[in-house]
Amino acid sequence: MAILRGKFSKTGEMKYISHLDLVRLFHRVLRRGGINIAYTQGFNPHPIISFATALSLGVESYGEYFDVKLHDEIPFQEFKQKVNEHMPRGIEILEGKYIDAKEDSLMSMVEYSDYRIALEFSSGKIDEGLLEQWINDFLNQDAIMITRKKKKKRRQRHQEYKEVDVKPLIKKFIFVRTDRERYYFDTLLTTGSKGNLKPEDLIQLFEKHLQSQNTDFEKEQSLAITSINIIRKDLYHKVNGELKNLIEAVG
Repeated sequence: MAILRGKFSKTGEMKYISHLDLVRLFHRVLRRGGINIAYTQGFNPHPIISFATALSLGVESYGEYFDVKLHDEIPFQEFKQKVNEHMPRGIEILEGKYIDAKEDSLMSMVEYSDYRIALEFSSGKIDEGLLEQWINDFLNQDAIMITRKKKKKRRQRHQEYKEVDVKPLIKKFIFVRTDRERYYFDTLLTTGSKGNLKPEDLIQLFEKHLQSQNTDFEKEQSLAITSINIIRKDLYHKVNGELKNLIEAVG
């Protein structure tokens, strides 16, 4: 038996398929590619494959990961070619390597997600210096609160909510460039068991902060975000104080 850890991209129209559909797609493609994948035991055997963390619907990525158990170790380039031949446009295996069975699972290793976010505002052009100032003001708040659902207790009839400070989960949020009336930001967010903040929630909080700083209705409306495009660039695990992707972080 051998365990292969792979990295893949999910772009274009494929950003609209759910995580469950992605799992089914991999099962089907691995069979079509003739990959000698290992299966679980029991009445309903299924391929032994796991993924790092689910990607939000509508978000593209160049840094998704999977672990798959194979009966026989084949060269990664051969695996990559066989699988990519059957993948639909938008899903592509990028890199991979074999790992020890004792390595931590992908889900337990994920600590940070790196995103590139493109925004458009209803006013069109916005001064870049102002954008940087607004980001600094946003991050310099004592707390950045978000409302989240509480886990329902047994027989609980009504959903309860709680306020959570997500400021510690924002490791980076910077303005990087503009292209006409589209503005690009990079952000590094905590992901996984130590906390989780989605980029969509970050932008919603940022927009709310912008509008709360302006009492003038027209100016408030001009700061409304009309378009959001999100790309996950990679997933990271911290090793000796250094961020490494989930392939670099093993062995």
